[in-house]
Amino acid sequence: MGNLVKNISRNQWFLCALLSAILSVSACQPATEPSEHTAKSPSEPIHIQARLAQEVYIWQRQWRPANQTALVQSQGTFRGLRILALQAHPKPNGADIWFEVAVNHAWLQADPRPKIVVIRLDGQFTHLNDAEVIHKISQVLADWQAKGTRIAGVEIDHDSASSKLPAYRDFLNKLKTQLPSELKLSITALPTWLNSADFPPLLSTIDELVLQIHSVSDPRLGLFDASQGWQWVQQLSKISTVPYLIALPAYGSAVISTTSGYKVESETPLRDQTRSPDTVQELMANPQVLHTFVQRLKALPDDKLKGIIWFRLPLEGDRRIWPLNTLIAVAKGEKLTANIELALLSDNKLTAKDAIATANVPQLSLNVESRLFQLTLINKGNIAGELPSILSLAAKACSGYDAQNGYRVTPKSGLLEWQLRAEAPAPFTSSAATPVSKTTTRLNPGGQRVIGWARCESLYLQGIYVP
Repeated sequence: MGNLVKNISRNQWFLCALLSAILSVSACQPATEPSEHTAKSPSEPIHIQARLAQEVYIWQRQWRPANQTALVQSQGTFRGLRILALQAHPKPNGADIWFEVAVNHAWLQADPRPKIVVIRLDGQFTHLNDAEVIHKISQVLADWQAKGTRIAGVEIDHDSASSKLPAYRDFLNKLKTQLPSELKLSITALPTWLNSADFPPLLSTIDELVLQIHSVSDPRLGLFDASQGWQWVQQLSKISTVPYLIALPAYGSAVISTTSGYKVESETPLRDQTRSPDTVQELMANPQVLHTFVQRLKALPDDKLKGIIWFRLPLEGDRRIWPLNTLIAVAKGEKLTANIELALLSDNKLTAKDAIATANVPQLSLNVESRLFQLTLINKGNIAGELPSILSLAAKACSGYDAQNGYRVTPKSGLLEWQLRAEAPAPFTSSAATPVSKTTTRLNPGGQRVIGWARCESLYLQGIYVP
């Protein structure tokens, strides 16, 4: 027992000595710089931005079956709908033109998402006839109510000049008193308003603001300048006293070059004003640029920022807009990739699975008697991609071949090579704009393009080269 006590005492002395040595060494170590991984003090505030709501505009003036399809397919991504219902244009003789959109109420009522009616008042109005406009809006609301479509609010889209904001504020005050109390009043705002002293008083008349930061101010910058857009968002963040959302583009426009400058073809066709097709340039918002911008918005430490609204809901067949799966991928922050493959379909009715040949599948050999093969490019990604510049196929005993849709075919020793024809570079090219030429060299996600045929004993992909 005495030896045990001595051993314990000896061990305690050893541990104390070791601890003293460790403390001495620690005291001599230089202080380390805090790294980005250093935990913050419990007393230091940490801002956690809530997941921004994603909404979408429905801006079609003529509804068709594609509207119903897009509504169903978009429900899992976008929480709210903003629906163009009424539009007004001024006429030189003073008689305003009113156009009411014949929406499909059955499709809207089958959609569970909150709905906001949008009233578009042309920015060319020299003044608003307050009584007439409010009467027209009231008629639309009564009509929607009678048809059983419930709405959550009204949005006024009016590109007023900054000098007329006081008059616009008076109109909004009158409208607010006429709206049912349960309806939210929203307006779209132009970035130019942010520098006006009349803008902050305007906010006292509304419940919500939508800042529109997409337009063509310089064709070389495209439809959306991310750097300028971010400055506007920060500026609004400092002065807004109401919740706000940011409207972002998922569409394209045409730029008409003239001797005096350029014009943007959006709602009014301008093609008849130019005789040369070379003066018309299509611009498309760049999904990669918007993908990065959305991630930046999600990190903005401002609780007044409530969400993003995309302009507009894509419909099948609309060439001036992203495909719906691209918009969904950008909204969700998914990785954007184009995956263009070559499908070889022969006249022996191969299944699509057997006919797919890609760079990852080095050989698809069909050792049979001469067959007719059709070559089709398919984009299985979620973003438009450049068409392959060269497709090299090992070919055996070919009796005929041809190319189409922008390609030419050249025979080589044991090979058939499909080459994309070169086109003149498009003007206004920049990282923020995706130019679309008359014969586009890009393939949309889900899109297919037949590039030719060959009659051979065997044919398989040897290499595919993308610029």
